[in-house]
Amino acid sequence: MIQFSLNGQLVQEEKIDPNWTVLRYLRTNMVRNSVKEGCAGGDCGACSILVAQQDASGSWGFEAINACIALLGSLDGKTVFTVEGLANAEHLHPVQQAMVDFHGSQCGFCTPGIVASLAALYHNKQANKQASGESETASEQEIHEALSGNLCRCTGYRPIIEAAKAMGQYAQPHAQAAISEPKALADVGHFDPSAPKDSNLPAIEHEGRRLFLPDTESQLADLLVAYPDATLWAGGTDLGLEITQQFKQFDTIICLDKITSLTQVSETDAEICFGAMVTYSASETYLNNHFPSFAQLITRIAARQIRNLGTLGGNVANASPIGDTPPVFLALNARVELASQKGRREVALDDFFLGYKQTAMQTGEYLSRIIVPKLSDKQSLHVFKVSKRKEDDISAVLSAALLEHDGQTITQARIAFGGMAATPLRAFKTEKAIIGQPFKLESFEQAASEIKHDYSPMQDVRATPEYRLTVASNLIIKTGLEIFQPESLVQSHSEQGGH
Repeated sequence: MIQFSLNGQLVQEEKIDPNWTVLRYLRTNMVRNSVKEGCAGGDCGACSILVAQQDASGSWGFEAINACIALLGSLDGKTVFTVEGLANAEHLHPVQQAMVDFHGSQCGFCTPGIVASLAALYHNKQANKQASGESETASEQEIHEALSGNLCRCTGYRPIIEAAKAMGQYAQPHAQAAISEPKALADVGHFDPSAPKDSNLPAIEHEGRRLFLPDTESQLADLLVAYPDATLWAGGTDLGLEITQQFKQFDTIICLDKITSLTQVSETDAEICFGAMVTYSASETYLNNHFPSFAQLITRIAARQIRNLGTLGGNVANASPIGDTPPVFLALNARVELASQKGRREVALDDFFLGYKQTAMQTGEYLSRIIVPKLSDKQSLHVFKVSKRKEDDISAVLSAALLEHDGQTITQARIAFGGMAATPLRAFKTEKAIIGQPFKLESFEQAASEIKHDYSPMQDVRATPEYRLTVASNLIIKTGLEIFQPESLVQSHSEQGGH
């Protein structure tokens, strides 16, 4: 059985298709037709809903997610809101009232998703105000960030943004509105989250298809022995598309959302370790502290709703040639920890990708952690993403370069690209051409000519091989410009999204 709180009410399901998305369930079974289906791919935000979670101190945090690609089973034990849970009778939520007052809704199709995204921003701002005295008024940047995954098909962005700027000035949500006092599942119904359960039994099962929700890595390892061909669901921002757009049905799904050990981040003086289920959003603070250029890349991976779902481990294990994070992890000389019932082993990311969508993971293994060495004082990381849109788009080419120098000579270089081969791949000949060279721009300009010897790029709808080679070569030069002439890139960054 899966159980979750929806707008303050307990929901329980046992006999339902494990492949159902949250959107399909809300519209079909719960008749929550405010949640719209637009793109069915996580791009338009019409299906956005709120998921509320408590931190260790008991404070609530809110995240907007795309219901169209989120797996229903992933809601187990969570607190969920649609726009119906924001208002109470005639008392609208502050975001809803602001949208009315500032004429932020036109046709109304996208409005519920926009309201959900702004409600997440509103409540998180209110919580920050109580905790640290921050302003309750959202900044322009925060508003654009919150709405980056929401399209308004009527192009009414100006009044929507005006409503977002004003929403903090309205009175708090009505006391009887479900969202005014979120309740954990244990407070909604007869539910004990600590009660033991048989992890060998599926949480839901329907017509021979089943979904498992292990609580621990040990349970996960046992399930992979029993079901070696099971599909691991770690965020599902890519797998969800196979259900909604390719109409694929998975016979056995193991959803990793409840394994808390996989959501942990730990640090030593030399390394930082990300659990495989750390989301893009959860990684941002750590990446900002240690790898600022990596953190800037994260902000260009899809939109906030996707970054609240998508995981670092899922992006690496997916082994896509156009995944955004693998080239960066390659440049950083990261390792992955692979675990199974037999134990744990570490594999350098250099040895992890074997071919298109092929990895070094053996039957029964799962990717548990990504271990990343921190930069030394003599090292720097430079990341650039080239895509047709600045935001919410797939890379045509992505470059990542780790450089080390002694002030006179380039002593180390690890350069990796995505979108240039069947796997994320290092540019070994380019690295060789730059190591040992003088630490100056000319060395990068000369090394750039080696790119054509490192790659024979693919052709797809995003780019031709010739374009990719030209761009990759230019990104080597751009890396040098970022080091030696950063002022020359200021205009480029503002126009193209920088790195």
